[in-house]
Amino acid sequence: MTNTLYSSPVADVLARLFADAEKQADEQRAAQANQAPTPEFKTPYERFLSYRNHYLPIDRPYGNLMYSLIRASQAKTVVEFGTSFGISTIFLAAALRDNGGGTVVTTEFIEDKIPTAKKNLSDAGLIDLVQFRIGDAIETLRRPMPGVIDFVFLDGEKSMYLDVLKVLEPGMRRGCLISSDNTDNERTGSLLDYVRDPANGYVSSAVLTPGGTKADSGHEISVRV
Repeated sequence: MTNTLYSSPVADVLARLFADAEKQADEQRAAQANQAPTPEFKTPYERFLSYRNHYLPIDRPYGNLMYSLIRASQAKTVVEFGTSFGISTIFLAAALRDNGGGTVVTTEFIEDKIPTAKKNLSDAGLIDLVQFRIGDAIETLRRPMPGVIDFVFLDGEKSMYLDVLKVLEPGMRRGCLISSDNTDNERTGSLLDYVRDPANGYVSSAVLTPGGTKADSGHEISVRV
């Protein structure tokens, strides 16, 4: 059985990117150790710009989980909110490759990140499965999709999760899976209230994936019913 995720070149590229991301995180922690606390950002735009050079990767166990969900659901059209440098996109596209094909539509607000993301997807041999969109996700994701939406990954600005979900809802099939990252962040509260209310057409569960760079990482897995 085909398993692109653990084969070259995908496995090699992921190993390199995770190593680079961890090195960057170590350097940032060392630099911040003796600095004053970072001031709170007033707007999502300020927060976006502050992370323009950061990897912001998902943990590998969560990537494995999403790969498994896409394989099991035989998804063909996947939407990703928050490309960054493309680590998560690689997991999504690898699953589509092993499903026989499809498209990841991924959107990123910081245009400067896209060339690096494209190179990483190209190095992994998966760029033919990815459609990149640049700009405000509320606008970029209103454009036509290549097919009915089977899987959604939310990992951009947390306060926008619910707005992005509502933009995508008309194009989702019944049984569409929504995987939301960092749901221990208070800015995801409106999304959690929404998907956990059966009246809105979802069944939803909180999930922890231990074994990554953090002791555990909080997510929400929801299915459109």
